[in-house]
Parts: sequence; C-alpha cells; structure tokens
Amino acid sequence: MRMHRLIVRIVLLYALLAAPVCRGQETVAASPRKPPLVVASFFPLYDFARQVGGADFQVVCLVPPGADPHEIEATPDAARQVADADLVLLLGLGMDGWVEKLATAEHKPHVVHLGEGLPTHAMGKAMLSELADASTRVNPEEIDPHVWLDPVLAQEIVKRIATALVGIAPAKQTEIEARRDAYLGELHKLDQDYKDAAAHFKQREVVTFHGAFAYLFGRYGLKVAGVIEEFPGKEPSAAYLRALVDTMRRLHQRVIFAEPELSDRAARIIAQEVGGRVEKLDPCETILSEEPNATYLERQHRNIRVLQDALGSATP
Repeated sequence: MRMHRLIVRIVLLYALLAAPVCRGQETVAASPRKPPLVVASFFPLYDFARQVGGADFQVVCLVPPGADPHEIEATPDAARQVADADLVLLLGLGMDGWVEKLATAEHKPHVVHLGEGLPTHAMGKAMLSELADASTRVNPEEIDPHVWLDPVLAQEIVKRIATALVGIAPAKQTEIEARRDAYLGELHKLDQDYKDAAAHFKQREVVTFHGAFAYLFGRYGLKVAGVIEEFPGKEPSAAYLRALVDTMRRLHQRVIFAEPELSDRAARIIAQEVGGRVEKLDPCETILSEEPNATYLERQHRNIRVLQDALGSATP
C-alpha cells in the first residue's frame, strides 16, 4: 500500500510540474503571428502592394486620403509606421524624398526605390518631348515622377514590388507570384483598353491642370498642348493664362482636364473663356476622400471613359 501511495504521489507531482509548461505552450500557439508590415509612400504603390500582397501582408499608405503627395510633410505617426515597417516602398524620382529620410533615420534595411532605372523625362517644357532614355541623367528635382500612370511602366513597378515582398516573406512566394501574375494580366488588359479607346480619339492635343499625364498620353499618342500649373503649387501668371486661352482657341480645344482632389476654379475660368467645359482626369496620386476604397484599376478605367467622352467626339 505504501508503495502504491508513493507512486500515486510521484505521478501527481509530475502532472503538477508539467501543467504550467503545457499551458504556456498552448498560450504561445494561440497567439497568431502578425503579418509583415509594408509601408508605401503614396497611393499607387500602396494599391499595387495590397493587390499583390493580399491578406499575407499588412499594407499602409503614408499619404492620407485627399492629401497632396507633392506637399506632404512627415508626421510623428508616419515616422512610427516607417520605424515599425518590415518593408518600405517608395518611388524616388523626387516624389517622396521625405519617406526616404525617415527610412534612413530609422536605419531600415528593406527600402525599395521602385522608380530606379525606369524611363523618365523632365518636367516643364521638356514634358512635351519623347520619353528620354533611361540612362539620361536629369536633376531629380526636375524629373516628372508620374510613371505609374503608364500601364506598361506600372507592370514593371508591380514586378519589383512582388520581388520585394518575396524578399521579406519567402514562405509566401507561391501565393505572391500567383497574385502578381493575375494582376499583371489586369494591367495588360488596361493597356489594351487604352489602345482600343485611343484608336477612336478625334482630338490628340489636350490641356490639363498640371503636367501629370505625359507618360500616359505619350503611350497612347496624345500630346499635352498646355497646362494650367507648370509645376504643382506654382500659380500661373495672367500672361501665361492668356497664352493658354489663345492656344486652346487655335486648336479648337474645348475641354480642360482638372483633377478630382484639386480646386478646378482656374480651369472653369479658362473653359468659360473658350466656351468649353471641365472634365476630371485622375492622376491616381492619392487615396480619394470620397472613394477611399477605389482601386488603381477602377480609377484608370474611369479615366478611359472620361477621355472617350472628351476626345472621341471632339472636332479638330
């Protein structure tokens, strides 16, 4: 009997000692690991990353809805997000230098400059020229950064994002590459839809609010005849606006393309002068305040419809 009680006591002792260990193991297993945090500087990079990353990543955009990426300043919240990020995506090309400064200050090892090596051209008067060779050296402050509006260049950006995502989550490579390929197919279709629409455009020279569309227009045979603001935030002079009105009259152009998140007051004044109208063409730079869930593809297809309506029936 004594031996039996001794054995029982020993078994109970082992059970008591083992119990906390088991409970600890169960607690660890019950705490799911957070997905890697990917921080994108502004909307198109954010949308590309969330389409390719899916639920395997937490993707955040540093530029809030409705804010102008050209004029944004770093905030404590943005600095915190960059500090916590597993991957920082920025374009470069003079667009998001403030994000690069934050990443450098935090010594982040995974920072990808997605615009590096893409064909670029200069802002201002040079925006009417053909795309420059990728090896051309241009002052970063003078580079037109709006490469994402060209669906062909957007495909290259998406490929680079997919590679970066695999770099921080190699176990998810198969899923990432499957989503990448599906999204590249959508971008290829977008390119074809633009080509089909452009084949029927009657008017080929257009006037926009600022020089955001040279890559897009250059891809599909359109030309920027004039802009209201040569550079973002630079108010045009009265003489400049008079010359722009003269240009529109000479070209029999009756449509000015303003932008969804910017004031169209100046565009409406000019449109009134030429007996025309204002349409909204989206540069896809920022999350829309009124449509925060609208995707790059949805917004680009809307641009196609706007161009068809404005240029398809225009008379030269």
